[in-house]
Amino acid sequence: MLKITEINSMKLFLLFFLILVGKNTALLSNNTTFILEGQLINSGLMVRSNSGIVEFTSHSFGKEFAKASTNKIRILCAKAGNKCKPLRYDTEPFTNDPNVADWTLKSIPTYVTKGEFAFNPQVAPDGNRMFWTTLVTKGGNRRSTQKIWTTEKDEYGFWKQGWEMESPLNNNMPSAVISALPGGNELFVFGNFGEDELITNLRQDMEKKSQEVSAKSKDRKEFDYKMNQLKLEYKRKSEIIFNRSPLYKSKRTKTYWSAPEPINFPSFYNTYKKPSNPNQQVFGGSTLSSSGKILIFSAQQKSNYGKLDLYVSFMDGKGEFGEAINIGPQLNTVEEEMAPFLAPDDRTLYFSSSGFGQNNELSIYVTKRIGDGWTNWSTPREISSKLRNVNFFSIPASSDWAYVSREGELFMAKIPADYRPENVAVIQGKVVDSDGKPLEANLQYESLSKKKILGKGVSDPATGMFSLVLPFGDNYGFYAEKEGYLPMSVNKNLSDKDSMSEEGIRKEIILTLPKIQKGTELTLNNLFFETGSSDLTDESEPELMRIVEILKSNPNLKINLEGHTDDVGGDDTNLKLSQARANSVKKFLVEQGKIPEDRITTKGWGSKKPIAKNDSNENRSKNRRVVFIIN
Repeated sequence: MLKITEINSMKLFLLFFLILVGKNTALLSNNTTFILEGQLINSGLMVRSNSGIVEFTSHSFGKEFAKASTNKIRILCAKAGNKCKPLRYDTEPFTNDPNVADWTLKSIPTYVTKGEFAFNPQVAPDGNRMFWTTLVTKGGNRRSTQKIWTTEKDEYGFWKQGWEMESPLNNNMPSAVISALPGGNELFVFGNFGEDELITNLRQDMEKKSQEVSAKSKDRKEFDYKMNQLKLEYKRKSEIIFNRSPLYKSKRTKTYWSAPEPINFPSFYNTYKKPSNPNQQVFGGSTLSSSGKILIFSAQQKSNYGKLDLYVSFMDGKGEFGEAINIGPQLNTVEEEMAPFLAPDDRTLYFSSSGFGQNNELSIYVTKRIGDGWTNWSTPREISSKLRNVNFFSIPASSDWAYVSREGELFMAKIPADYRPENVAVIQGKVVDSDGKPLEANLQYESLSKKKILGKGVSDPATGMFSLVLPFGDNYGFYAEKEGYLPMSVNKNLSDKDSMSEEGIRKEIILTLPKIQKGTELTLNNLFFETGSSDLTDESEPELMRIVEILKSNPNLKINLEGHTDDVGGDDTNLKLSQARANSVKKFLVEQGKIPEDRITTKGWGSKKPIAKNDSNENRSKNRRVVFIIN
């Protein structure tokens, strides 16, 4: 039993503590939401921040905070008087801490996955959207299946609470996201989408044919023969349906996601069966290049070295993946190579293998592509003994943290410099119309120096946002196009990595698409001239050919090409140069594009119509332009 003096001492302590809490919570932000950083104390009921001790109001993270008690924490709070109502949180180690030890595992907060069994995290290259697979048990027989879940980061960098994606990305069969292309507006998914309907239609067709055989057969011998032929036909066609590539593509729509469509991969097959269930086919996973045009996957085919091998396939100009090529014995063993992940640099490959270590222990390995081909790789290295029995791996562009899963939980792992991919540039932009309203548009990017299309993408129909991932070492052009609008293009020269500032790379680009109508103007951003000359460089050809296609697609369209310069040099010189450059563009369109000369007029304005002040190199470059105007 407590003595009166002990009780009084406790009262004084509690009074002092409450005064202290009240004094410090008065320092909270006046905003309705704010960021609070500090250390959890008192079994996670409070946090000690730099400004003092802050008490929590009722929230749903009680067990999570109690488990993380004494840890440093970063919380998104809703103000509730002098208290904090936690909305989202993140615990140490923090990703911006340079002192975190290599291969440290950092838990993804439990509220993100709602405590469900989660694995296979796939993060979009820009790092703002995450998809994973959840093992779901449903029904009276407690059968389990796999569902796609997703979340996204809020404006403060916290992951929102995850949710199970709706149909059509989830159905009654197992589903998973294989790759999220830049921007998170296109997904490659694994699953069963449409096979049931195809099999039903095939069975109905076979039933109809069998009835015809029964009605038209002259005798039993003819009937048996034709029925056997139908059985063989059914077997052959059903095998084609079941053995087609289990990979599909879906893109974001204004309301949700499109129905997954099978990728065009006619030569795909996989013969690997689960040892414990010979009727169950095992697909070892796949990964895509940033452009979505190169596919690396794990399967068992005729040229295998082991149980599951890594293969590569390339998309042709028609959007079809060609016959797969075994990557070779440098990466493939007699055991299982699976769960490949190609980093955004398109050179660094991570994969799981049970064939390189001792006792067939599964671990993750990294290798680098050598040269421009896809069958010459460096000797695989185990990334860490700490990540054994982890077989899912995903890295956002230019990040030193990987996303992994272990025993039904999602983690981040700090990657040492020697194991990271090469840095890439993440280009973020937005497509809008002339009124500033977001547009869904097709995006394409190309090497201007090689005159080669490298990849495609789409913008979000609701926001117009997009992201592109570009390796350093080239001058890139990219453009957006939509039916009924003029395509808009810009260029980003990443030839010299050292000369590019982080701010310049991350700066959002706005692509404004004007409608095809009289008076519409479009600056041709990807035209390049020799210095002080009207001679077009080779890098201008992709832009010029797009103008040709516009004119051929709209045979009644007539245009005027206007040339402009900056204010460097005399007026007469600039006037002549601007006219000569407009004439050079017309000459290409007429001679190379076979556009009738009378559809194109030209006008040089010299420096008379600047669109920016001529007070810097950047602004002068804006004034040096050729403008396309519909007459």
